Amino acid sequence: MGDLREILVIGGTGAQGIPVVKALSESGRFSVRVLTRNVTSSRAQSLAALPNVTLIQGMQDNQKDLHAAFHGVYGAWVNTDGFTLGEKNELFYGLRAYEIARAEGVQHYIWANTDYALKKANWDENYHWGHNDAKGRVGDFILAQGQNGMKGSLLTTGPYMDMLLDGMFVPEEQPDGSIVWANPAKSGKIPLIALDDVGIYSLWLFDNVDQSAGMNLEVATDEVSFADIARIFTEVTGKAAAHQYTPLEDYMATAGPYPGAYANWAAGKDAPRDESVMTWRENFSAWWRFWGEGVVGPRDMELLDRIHPGRIKSLADWMTKVGYDGKRRSVLKGVEDLKRASSGAS
Repeated sequence: MGDLREILVIGGTGAQGIPVVKALSESGRFSVRVLTRNVTSSRAQSLAALPNVTLIQGMQDNQKDLHAAFHGVYGAWVNTDGFTLGEKNELFYGLRAYEIARAEGVQHYIWANTDYALKKANWDENYHWGHNDAKGRVGDFILAQGQNGMKGSLLTTGPYMDMLLDGMFVPEEQPDGSIVWANPAKSGKIPLIALDDVGIYSLWLFDNVDQSAGMNLEVATDEVSFADIARIFTEVTGKAAAHQYTPLEDYMATAGPYPGAYANWAAGKDAPRDESVMTWRENFSAWWRFWGEGVVGPRDMELLDRIHPGRIKSLADWMTKVGYDGKRRSVLKGVEDLKRASSGAS
């Protein structure tokens, strides 16, 4: 590993972080240091088995741990966990992580960003939700610092295409065998990103700092409505499918990880909270409005083709690649952790 530039990855055991660690490891140009609170977890151990990957135990909301994690690395890829931290803490630790990285001499810093929804919706509070807007604020802060000294780049993702396998995008199979997506989405085109390609885009940002410094790379695989998703599913699989619009209030009445959940639901039911923490219902009501109404603008697909010519080009290609059948598979770390906690497993 001595001749390889080392990259710290925060959030490496998450759905987005895993393909980043894999892409960096497989490149042969970088070694990877993964900060994780549990070095013995199955996800952490699977990463440690990859070439040129080491684990460092620590918390993303502990400043001493952040200093130790950033010390001595060339670059960093940082994805904080808003579902654990909450909006206010993610803003604080998102800013502090950047500041500590500069203090430790990191040369290139990539922030795993999300669309700053409130800003993109012209400050309409109906589209404010914590886990996106906290990251968006941090992203704006990073780019505002300029490119003297440490270089900064943003990798902005929307909803994962892989959420069709896990999370709120999994459909329900009907008694007749057909597939139905029943949710509050309207006709908006959602910029879904296939997680497999997130690693390649991140690798490109590190490899091409002359182009990526100061860049906000907004990625997507395909831009589709839920009516499109149902149609494409039928075209790929031959199975009947439909999108059924469900009013937001009706949908939210039965949704959520557990009754009375807050936006930082992964911190647990009894975690200390104040008025800054949105409820899960408030958070995801705005989330469904923003994506379902198509508030976000289109991604630059021509740019993405130039950066990653071999990218997955469409939802149909992704469905074919993964053998998509509408059935649930494990993808999202937060959902996996919640199931483990509910079952009493360690």
